[in-house]
Amino acid sequence: MGLVEDPGRVRELSEAIAAGSLTSETLVRRYLDRIDEVDGSVLAWIDVLADEAVAAAKALDAERSVTGKRGPLHGIPIAVKDIMDVAGLPTRANSASRADALPAAADATVVAHLRAGGAIILGKVHTTEFAYFESIPPTRNPHDLTRTPGGSSAGSSAAVAAGMVPLALGTQTAGSVNRPAAYTGIGAFKPSTRSIGGAGVVPLAPTYDTVGAFGATAEDAALLAAAFAPEQLRLGDIGTPEVRRIVVLEDALIKEKTAESTVAAVSKLADRLGQAGFTVEPAASPVSLEDLIADHRTVLWFEMARIHGALPRHLLSPRFAEDVEKGLALPTKDYHTALNRLAAGRRRFWEQFGERVFMLMPAAPDIAPDDGTTGDPAFVIPTTVLGGPVATVRAGQDPSTGMPIGAMLFAAPGADGPLASMLLSERVKAIVL
Repeated sequence: MGLVEDPGRVRELSEAIAAGSLTSETLVRRYLDRIDEVDGSVLAWIDVLADEAVAAAKALDAERSVTGKRGPLHGIPIAVKDIMDVAGLPTRANSASRADALPAAADATVVAHLRAGGAIILGKVHTTEFAYFESIPPTRNPHDLTRTPGGSSAGSSAAVAAGMVPLALGTQTAGSVNRPAAYTGIGAFKPSTRSIGGAGVVPLAPTYDTVGAFGATAEDAALLAAAFAPEQLRLGDIGTPEVRRIVVLEDALIKEKTAESTVAAVSKLADRLGQAGFTVEPAASPVSLEDLIADHRTVLWFEMARIHGALPRHLLSPRFAEDVEKGLALPTKDYHTALNRLAAGRRRFWEQFGERVFMLMPAAPDIAPDDGTTGDPAFVIPTTVLGGPVATVRAGQDPSTGMPIGAMLFAAPGADGPLASMLLSERVKAIVL
């Protein structure tokens, strides 16, 4: 359907490079050809580092033949969302206020770690202004070019879904990793909130800002996250997953907003998980998801206003400028109150469910809407503020349009390793579409 193409499984590509049956140069040229073929329609890329990527691939191929691979991403190309610095390229963050930005002198920390592990930076992809709601980038959903790929990591999700790159970096402050992955039918892994940041990433609201990963499957996304995550998240210690309980989360917001086709797809996914040996049961959220969203908004507005409030308003999109003004008008006591309520909500939530449980819910109320919006982040925002890792998996397709439907599996803060182990287990890979 549309311009969708499977970019390949990272494990298989990595094994082929290690065995010498595939060179990194061949792989890079394959994706460059795909970019030439379809990006004129999908419009995911801002800068494609074709010559640099080929040169890096040749060097990594020569290195592998002498000393072996640096790691599992040796020779694998990656796209970078344009709020992260890539040495030699400007970081414009889709804002007129950065139109004259100079090329970055160094890579963002997360990019540097990936390069050190042998990954190849293929280029930069589109985002919304400062990873907020507007300005909306030109990127289209490869499944249907009249629909949004989501935001703010629009280019990241669309580039993977269209087969132009196997992995991409994004960021999540509200719903900008897990929602676009659902809209474009790919996988995503957002590590525990605030665990991945570092120098060279343009901030929006530091209480939430977290670098996340996109791949054709959640397994691939988890493998990318493992390559840049700090050791304490134990994403590199992938082993046999513990048998855990899966809770299908219930809340008034979910009941009110979820489309029938999404309800059906997530219900079928829950059934498949039960058949795979998990204990699956529904349970109501002990905190209102609407309340979490309201307090998230207060913190977001307050922090983005303190970071970007000095920028000339005429150089900002109307939505961004308006919400900066709202943030500047917020009293500090309201900000502190929201932070305290969110902390209390996290405690209540995880005290009820415990750390040895995975939560399941839709990644979005419905399929990707028409272009002109980035879609509804209402379901993802609560998972972001609850603090733990969040994965997007494919749940099914809308029967009337064929558009993908995504679900989220999320866990308690710090449970990144167990969630990744689940996603990489054979019994789970066999049941997520």
